Amino acid sequence: MNDFAQLDALHAKDTEKLSLKSERRVDSSALSIHHSANHTSHLQRLMAKLQNQFSDSVDVAYLIETEVKHRTADLAKRANYDSLTHLPNRAYFHDMLEDLIQKSKQNALPFSLLFLDLDGFKRVNDSLGHHIGDELLRHVSGRLVAAVREGDIVSRLGGDEFVILLAELNQRSEIKTICRRIIDEVAKSYWLDGHEVRTSASIGIAIYPNDTVISSELIEKADQALYVSKTGGKQIFRFYEEVQQQLFEQTHKNLTDFEKDVSEGRFHIEIEPQIDLKQNRMVGGMMVPYWTQEGGKKIAFPDWESLLVQSGKGMSVATWLLDSACFYAKKWTIVDAEFVVTVPILDALALRDDLVTLLIDKLQHAQLMPNQCQFAFSMEQLEKQDGMAKKLAALSAAGGQITLTGLGANGLNLEALSALSVQEFKFDEAWLQQAMQTSSGQKWVQALIQLGKSLDACMIATGISSEVEANQLKSWGCQLAQGGYWSPAIGCEQFDINNF
Repeated sequence: MNDFAQLDALHAKDTEKLSLKSERRVDSSALSIHHSANHTSHLQRLMAKLQNQFSDSVDVAYLIETEVKHRTADLAKRANYDSLTHLPNRAYFHDMLEDLIQKSKQNALPFSLLFLDLDGFKRVNDSLGHHIGDELLRHVSGRLVAAVREGDIVSRLGGDEFVILLAELNQRSEIKTICRRIIDEVAKSYWLDGHEVRTSASIGIAIYPNDTVISSELIEKADQALYVSKTGGKQIFRFYEEVQQQLFEQTHKNLTDFEKDVSEGRFHIEIEPQIDLKQNRMVGGMMVPYWTQEGGKKIAFPDWESLLVQSGKGMSVATWLLDSACFYAKKWTIVDAEFVVTVPILDALALRDDLVTLLIDKLQHAQLMPNQCQFAFSMEQLEKQDGMAKKLAALSAAGGQITLTGLGANGLNLEALSALSVQEFKFDEAWLQQAMQTSSGQKWVQALIQLGKSLDACMIATGISSEVEANQLKSWGCQLAQGGYWSPAIGCEQFDINNF
């Protein structure tokens, strides 16, 4: 092994014990690094050897310091930038947004946030494959950077969603010019792997401080403006201020329709079969409530969760869902005693002080064994609802079986998880599909599967659409999966456990 190879080996060992402090700024990063004391003497000996070898021809200490700084910067880049497009990632974007807000407050400077996504991206992915979708995202990213001003920040939130920060700009005429340039550039054709591919962009715009001074609200309002843009057609941009009244009127209409449909019972439940990947057979299913609007359009929960809260009908819908799940679970387990039904516990029930008693009573009344019905709670419920960890611990102690959903999309509260007995973790579908497209994302999926195994929990993959995905997850140790590859969701009334 030559001397620089020894330095590489030393760095590889040291990386695991690296203490890295990063102060993020909109335009720079300040990094400091400290090496582990365990390797200090080795480093000193290697430096001395190199000094003797090269004598006065090179400053070896400077050489080593430069190499360490280079590799440290590479680590920071991997943490802050999207591996596919090399744009700032979601976490780094939020840091930069907070920094920009503080800077704008101090200097009384406005700025604008553009939220955009691609029209028809899913169609490209589905028809031409994920590799073409990835190439499209890379090309679009380059065009976005070229379309904005020098110093503007383009970030990728995930999937086909991008955000752009236009610093010190709130003049509508200039914003409109930039938006038109973005839309024109994105709409030009792409030649990818022998295919002519076309897409377009829709944009929502929120302005600081006109619309809000809170970062999360700024993103939300730009997203709402994007929603109005997309409902109006393709290649459109809208300012939040212009669409406020339209959003209010649409929300009011949706709420009125929702309350009417609740009273008329325009809801039904479908089951998404869950497959044991090793045995390649159905072992259970996840219940999904749907709202059927007038005209026949089906909307799956949680897309109408906010309307449920506003309507005040949360308890009646949540109880109906739980009672229905127990009814069907009893019906199906008579045929197959090992069949497991998973039912989501909506907030109206989750917030009740007598949650544990209520759930256990439902099982007993339906004459179900605890292992025949899983109670699903979201990672978001665990994180945001006071006392939820204690409730879930009590539910587990009483014999209840717990599934935590949304793994990957929400943070892991390790302190809360350490006190719980969780039988299943269910990946967030959108996060999993995005993660499976990159090598770094796949490493995260594998790491979470291993975490589940260490907690003696079953891991459930969602949204699986191909044999390749199923086999890949199986090879990593994922136990269960659901998705269109095996079966779409089926109405509970039509579901026949014998004919699946």
